[in-house]
Formats: sequence, structure tokens, C-alpha cells
Amino acid sequence: MSGYLKQNKDKNGKVISIRIAVPVGKDDNGKARYHWETLKTDSKRVAEKRIRQIQSEHDKGSYMKPGKLTPAEYLLSWLNDYCEPNLAPDTTETYRIMCNAHIIPALGQKALIALKAQDIQHLESQKKLSGRCDGKGGLSNRSVKYIHSTLSKALKMAIKAGLLLHNPIEGVEPPKVKRHEFKTLSEDDINNLLYKIKDSEYYPLYFTDMFSGMRRSEILALSWKDVDLFEMTASVNRTIKVLKGGEVIFRPTKTAKSSRLIDLTPANCSVLREHRAKQEKIRQSLNLPPISDNDLVFSHFDGRPYLPDSITHVWM
Repeated sequence: MSGYLKQNKDKNGKVISIRIAVPVGKDDNGKARYHWETLKTDSKRVAEKRIRQIQSEHDKGSYMKPGKLTPAEYLLSWLNDYCEPNLAPDTTETYRIMCNAHIIPALGQKALIALKAQDIQHLESQKKLSGRCDGKGGLSNRSVKYIHSTLSKALKMAIKAGLLLHNPIEGVEPPKVKRHEFKTLSEDDINNLLYKIKDSEYYPLYFTDMFSGMRRSEILALSWKDVDLFEMTASVNRTIKVLKGGEVIFRPTKTAKSSRLIDLTPANCSVLREHRAKQEKIRQSLNLPPISDNDLVFSHFDGRPYLPDSITHVWM
């Protein structure tokens, strides 16, 4: 292993930090250059892992001395090297927007290791005040909280990577977001609504949505193989998402808990049987292939998926 480490101990002999040195090339005179870093850890394993990481970055040509690394450079690296390979596309896109539109313009050019809680607090305060006239016009607390959350996740990764010794955002209180009280429909409200949309092509979808409790993205991703009308169950295992540019993708549910088997009511199963029979009739009249188990339960007559926002607009 390239590099070496030295344990720093207190007067009682307890390890309080580890100093590492890693060769990172040579200067103009051919003399070896070293990356020096003090880690607030007593674990040799952590120190050795950091040495290997620095050496790997140097070998790939992506190494930059922490003292010169800016938030802009770090955030772009975080987005490309961590977020894109490991997170859902829409999550990465949200983080990218928060970084490019808000965080990098305000904090991007100072040294990452010099970033302080006051800098972050100023950024968030300015975003709430920006463009205000007589107390109006700034970003909402919810929007500013997205900025806070994005920066928090990025800086936590910088701590793990050994680029920071402490996280400055820990000294910043995130904006408080008021929770809105949801209004639920009564049994009469549900019956009246279903009666009014009985002849709509969306009737089976809304009926299933009301009595299954599935999320919009889950119900629109259901295929016929996920529905067992004999056992009266529906298997939720994926969601639908529309990416920037209009591309529609299906992806597994985020967590194991999100994947679940839902019981369907007898009335719901009856509605779905009628719905499938009507789909088959329409396809036959248009000389389209018959419905397969892989086809979506709720879709346009030719099998194209409904878009989530379109379903919401129809509802409203």
C-alpha cells in the first residue's frame, strides 16, 4: 500500500487522530509530492481506506488537494460519480437542479474546507428573501428545505470521503414546513363521485385507486400479471416515472416495504373484469394484438401508459 500513517496519542496513550501521507506525483524538480491529512479517528482501517481512496483518485487523474477543492467542483463530482450511478434518475435530477440553480452560484467558488454554517445560513435566508417586495416573492420554506437537504446529503458524503473534518450544515436549522391537513371523502362523497364518472374511461382506475390505497405512480405501473382476480389481490412491485424530456420509465419500488400484496374488494375485481373485457373488445375492433399479462392494467387503448400528471389533471 502506497503512503503511510502515524497515530497521534494523548498523554494517556489513547489514539485521538491519525496523520496520513500519500504520494501524489512529483514536482517540477522531480521531488515527490505528498498529500498530508489528519483524520479524526482511532481506526487504522479507516485511515488505510482513505489512503487507498486518495491513491485511486490520483491514478484516475481526479485527485485534487482538499485545500483547493471548491464546493462547485465537489458537488459536480458528487452528482456524476455518486448520484447518477446509485440513485433514481429523478432524484439525481432534483439534486442537480438544486446544485446548479441555487447552491453552486452562491457557495461554489470558495474552498470546500472553508465552508461555514454562516455561509449556508446566509444562502438559505437569501433564498427566502430573494426578489421580495413588501414581504412576498422569495422561495417557500419547502423549496429552501430541498436546498438544505441536497447540501446536507452532499456534505455527509464529503465527511465519509475525508474531504471535511466536520459538517458545517449541522449548525444550520432547516426551515420548518407546515403540514397541510388532508380532507378525506365520506362514503357519500365517494359514491357520488363514482356515479358521476361511471361512463368515463378512467372509472376503473379511480375505482381501484379509491379502494386499494395505491399511490398514483404504483397504480399506473400495474400490469395484468400483477393482478390476480381469482385470489382478489394486486402485487405492487414497481412505479412509473416521466423523466425530463418526456421519457417514461418503470422502476422497482424504493424499499422492500413499498413492495407489497394488496387485497382487492369483490366489487373492485368485478370492475376490473369488465375493464379487461372492454379493453379486449376495443383491441379486437382495431385489429390490435390481444392483451397479454405484461400489458398495463390502466393505459390508452393501444397500450401506451397514462401519464401521472394527466391523471391528476383529469381528476381536478
